[in-house]
Amino acid sequence: MLKNIRRIAVALLLFALFYTADSQNDNYYFYNDYESWEGGLSIGVNSFYGDVNDNTNKIFPATPFQRSFYKDRHFVVGGYFGKRMTPFWTLALDFKFGRVSGSDKYENLAFRTSWNTEVVISNSLDVLAMANLETDWSLYPKIGFGIYAFRSTLRSTLTDEVMDCFPAAELIDDGTVVKATGYRCAFAMPIALGVGFRPLPELRVFFETGITWVANDFLDAYASPKPSFEGVWNTMIGVSYQFDFTPRRGANPRYATANDALKDDGVTRKYKKMRNRSNLGNGGHPKFSKSSAMKKHK
Repeated sequence: MLKNIRRIAVALLLFALFYTADSQNDNYYFYNDYESWEGGLSIGVNSFYGDVNDNTNKIFPATPFQRSFYKDRHFVVGGYFGKRMTPFWTLALDFKFGRVSGSDKYENLAFRTSWNTEVVISNSLDVLAMANLETDWSLYPKIGFGIYAFRSTLRSTLTDEVMDCFPAAELIDDGTVVKATGYRCAFAMPIALGVGFRPLPELRVFFETGITWVANDFLDAYASPKPSFEGVWNTMIGVSYQFDFTPRRGANPRYATANDALKDDGVTRKYKKMRNRSNLGNGGHPKFSKSSAMKKHK
């Protein structure tokens, strides 16, 4: 599984490099540092992938019409704050909070975590924008890296006795293990696929689903005798809002004066795209004059 994750990561990187080589595409320009910031909130459900699991680590272990489909699933809340670097590339700080649990009817084991925290730096690439399609929809793969903080308690389903804890156990006077204490941080790498729609230019609703690999075999507080993959599958829906910060005085000639008539009228990006399409030379390639008045605005 880890090899497959590496292959996917390399494929996404090569995919991005291939398209960024097309420097004449209308969407291949960087926003200013004060433009296109985003913040969003989301909610969804998760499920565990690892040793203590009756679902045999399948993406769809059952259908929504079966009771087992809802077993060992928990609500998870999340959000992000980031910046659209280009019309197709968004760099953000993502976070998620949620419990995780799993059970194994053959080993008579079950585990449960406290409120886990995932904090990662994510990159998302909008495939539709990269293809220069005029649409309010977006389709994007997302990959990131960061940390996953957790603590887990493993119990016997037969006696309800605590079998193990991670990272440390809290004891009572007679030495009986009660629950896990403290938190352990492990490297985490989420990989997801998302779909978004913008009913307004600054408002976006989205749906994301994917798995976060956690580089620690004790996420379920169970030491597996063989190498295995452990992680959390998250399916989320959310909403985000895009906004601009106030630019610095003097950073742009349009803002060098307090005259409102000289402020950005909101058509700069549209004008830039129309100019690129209309100023064509032979062969359909953009051709720009060497005069300062006709240079492409960056």
